[in-house]
Amino acid sequence: MRDPVGVVHFDAASLDDALHAARQHALLGRLEHDLAAIAVLRRLPETARRQVANARVAAAANAIALRYEVDRVRRALTGLGTRIVLLKGAAYLLADLPPSRGRVSVDLDILVPAADLARVEQTLTGKGWQPKATDGYDQHYYRDWMHEIPPLVHRERQTEVDVHHTIFPPVSGIRIDADALLAEAVPLADGLFVLSPADMVLHAATHLFQEDPSGRLRDLLDLHDLLTLFGQRSGFWDGVIERARRHGLGRPLYYALRYAASLTRTNIPPSVLDRTAAAFAPNVLQRRAMDWLVRAAIITEAPGGTAAGARFARSLLFVRSHCIKMPPAILFGHAVAKLARRARERRAQ
Repeated sequence: MRDPVGVVHFDAASLDDALHAARQHALLGRLEHDLAAIAVLRRLPETARRQVANARVAAAANAIALRYEVDRVRRALTGLGTRIVLLKGAAYLLADLPPSRGRVSVDLDILVPAADLARVEQTLTGKGWQPKATDGYDQHYYRDWMHEIPPLVHRERQTEVDVHHTIFPPVSGIRIDADALLAEAVPLADGLFVLSPADMVLHAATHLFQEDPSGRLRDLLDLHDLLTLFGQRSGFWDGVIERARRHGLGRPLYYALRYAASLTRTNIPPSVLDRTAAAFAPNVLQRRAMDWLVRAAIITEAPGGTAAGARFARSLLFVRSHCIKMPPAILFGHAVAKLARRARERRAQ
């Protein structure tokens, strides 16, 4: 992905491994786009060309479906007077940003003011979207602890909409300035918005490094794309550091810049890396541990299978993500509830 032209030098087995890994990471469409851009596709074997061509068709179809779903949600909410901010894949697509190339998104994420949340949910459920989570505990989990309401699924199209009121669980203790996210959002056409460049980068960093980064190479490449694009704009680096302080997201920004620079070789000014390290880096033991964990776990499956060390790293990152999201007492109760549910499901089988 760093140097796609090199794929022409792969032997048949290596090329098959590369295409398999790209598919596992939902990157086959992006790889097709990048290979086409440098006129390398025609130099691949026919079977490989067919695979990436199929990915191009799938990505194009997904883009049409996602644009349609955005339009349906926009129309449903017209008249409420609420600000609708597109997040993640929908934002990249509608704002025509580099991470949208060849991308397949499985759901639509939007951010609305917390004060409008009840009206938005009521309107969407009246227009055909139904709660995916009907269990009482799940309702409590989302509504009392998380940064979004329970996912809504359209009864006919089976498309999912995730309605957020902030970008990280409030119960975590991290106090995101959601009003600032909304106030600085960038307008698109038809009354839609996307996050500002700094907030978009921080959201991507938080989504990756405050949660479990295992197998999420695509998310790291999203950060590479965003940092490469926005980093050319005057004042961006100062702005994203200041914004990280405002939202309490200095640590995920530090990790985002550290691993973008080292893994995807993103061009980040050394002074920026030094400033974020001085302001937001953990202690040396945590830093070394994260270096090993991220490098071991971010690739879903290496050719020949997954090593025991990678499985162990993913387990630790999974536990870490939950410890960040929830304080100990809530996390313990949540774990007990999940174990009890699994036991009930096993008995019912």
